[in-house]
Amino acid sequence: MFIQIHMLQSVPPGNLNRDDTGQPKKCIFGGVTRGRISSQCLKRHIRHSLQFKEAFGDPLDRTVRTTYLPRMVADELKKIKPEISEEELNKIKAALASKFIKAEKSKGESDEEGENNENQEQPQSKSAPTDATDQTGQLVFFPPPFAKEIALLVSNLMDTKREVFQVWADGKKSKKKEKDQYKNDLKKFEGEIFKKSEKLTVDIGLFGRMTTSDLVVNVEAACQVAHAISTHEVIIESDYFTAMDDKKEEFASTQTERAGAAFLSSDATYFNSAVYYKYFNLDVAALKEHLKDESVAQAAAGVLVRAAAGVNPTGKQNSFAAHGVPELILVEVSKAKHPISYANAFLKPVNGSDFMAESAKALNDYVNTVAKAFVPKEMDRVLLAVGSASVIIEGAERVDTIDALVNLVIGLLPQGGSV
Repeated sequence: MFIQIHMLQSVPPGNLNRDDTGQPKKCIFGGVTRGRISSQCLKRHIRHSLQFKEAFGDPLDRTVRTTYLPRMVADELKKIKPEISEEELNKIKAALASKFIKAEKSKGESDEEGENNENQEQPQSKSAPTDATDQTGQLVFFPPPFAKEIALLVSNLMDTKREVFQVWADGKKSKKKEKDQYKNDLKKFEGEIFKKSEKLTVDIGLFGRMTTSDLVVNVEAACQVAHAISTHEVIIESDYFTAMDDKKEEFASTQTERAGAAFLSSDATYFNSAVYYKYFNLDVAALKEHLKDESVAQAAAGVLVRAAAGVNPTGKQNSFAAHGVPELILVEVSKAKHPISYANAFLKPVNGSDFMAESAKALNDYVNTVAKAFVPKEMDRVLLAVGSASVIIEGAERVDTIDALVNLVIGLLPQGGSV
């Protein structure tokens, strides 16, 4: 089954997702500047959401995206072999790091977001670590037990095939004759690591994984996430931070000293406000294939809908508290995998005094005209539309709550059969 999620969400003044200049991210669409929230940002906050935690466990227990795989393996090895020397640990870390081509960090990387994509968008360079290092040089997405499993395999290799371990740990420093002699053993050892990487968690299955290493299986994402864009033109505004001194009135010696703020920032704080169109799709069959578990794949579909609706990025939230909820959620379920974003409903930016109402009307018009010519014939629609976004979309079953929406969507998936 194939699920598509369309949302309209009004976000009050804030700066949820910053670019490298500190301004809210933006793009040009339909000839005007739109507000934008990157797909990487949305995916990170979905997989770290309370909804995912309640359904699948703590995110840091479930998966990590980190460059510190060699360090994690070394830490596990020290538990298995307390007598292991630092020299050997350094060789092992360097050997692991050398298996991953170094990725160049994006200039626009944000702490809230983790700009490098979890799927196919990680930029690469040709350099690789050659010395002892704690890091791989590129982000790797894996469950923490993977580090322990590598450590156990390395420990076993050290105990049973010391010569092979030495050649692997020495890497490029090993003689060609020795590499050729133990070629099959080395291939088998790294193949065992690769095999361990094939066990996937739900968030890896959803959002995919791409590395440059033969030690880790690449995963095509079962879920695609669009950059959220505003349905209308946006203007980026700025403010500056001021702070008052609570004791200034009491301790200042003159009236001039008492006047004004105690602190005035020279750096501007940028913000915008917008109605965003968000689009997600999920190939449930592909997720089932990744996870080898139909029930988890179907549960993930409901959790994805709930998390996508309930999670906001954390950028500048302490300053703005820009917490909005979607007023319109349209979920489409079909057997055919035929993704259609409805972003073009807003190719002409909406106008008027109520952007949400105008956005809902534009979406409704697009669904009933352009999309109608292309969507699969066998498609079920579920609609939650409240407030200014309260429209009636043709063929959609109306619900009044997010719980009813999620339950109805899960109910549309085949139970105990093929998805």
